[in-house]
Amino acid sequence: MKLSICTTNYNCGLVLENHLRSVWDQLEGLDFEYIVVDNRSRDGSEKIFRAWARHNPNLSLYSKRCTMGEGRQIAFSHARGDHVMVLDTDVVYSELLRRYIDAYFVRCPGLSVQAIFAAIFPRDQWIRAGGRHSLNTNEDVDLWLRIDRLGTMRWYPIALGENLKEPSAWGISDHLSRRYSKQERIRRLLRREWDLLKTREIGRMSIETLVSPNIIDLGLGPEPGPWPQSRTRESRIQHFVGFVRDLRRTLGAD
Repeated sequence: MKLSICTTNYNCGLVLENHLRSVWDQLEGLDFEYIVVDNRSRDGSEKIFRAWARHNPNLSLYSKRCTMGEGRQIAFSHARGDHVMVLDTDVVYSELLRRYIDAYFVRCPGLSVQAIFAAIFPRDQWIRAGGRHSLNTNEDVDLWLRIDRLGTMRWYPIALGENLKEPSAWGISDHLSRRYSKQERIRRLLRREWDLLKTREIGRMSIETLVSPNIIDLGLGPEPGPWPQSRTRESRIQHFVGFVRDLRRTLGAD
């Protein structure tokens, strides 16, 4: 099999049909499997996946309470493809997704390439780097660093679709998403702090310094710019003040 899509899902039911349709539309004719680990969603996501799987036998669904990183690793444990693709279930993908895949296999199938909202990894590099760790925050960067040590990590800063999550909940502010109850938002904020502690060495590094020298252009039209995410180093006091601010914001969220 050419490609295994490995992903996780939690309460993305409102956009899930559009996400799945975009993936199958863009990958029509490609030999692929879609493996998802649903994190015990409460919004009907599992029902949507099961209905989709009845008509698309290349979709496999597993259910387990887990972090994003753990879920993607579980999905990988069931994958059969020579290459692994990671997608996000709150993103609706454009025609750039298929063009990205096609260009990747023509130009650089021996590299791991992260675009915005999608990444492709050779199976052996995923294994050699140690796979995904049990993280929600810094989960991507953690794997990037380990593959970068192999000398095969590249970035392609082009958005391959539209993220339908509210902008106020992107990135490190995911805990503010309306798809979580207030209790879940608090738990996710605390989990974020635990993940940041576990990956504190990542917090000391510059993503721009890592990414900028390793940007490639797959020639899909738009010229790659800088990676859209960056970090500012904080002192412990600054981080604590920021955490208190985020906690107050979370407690006050509707």
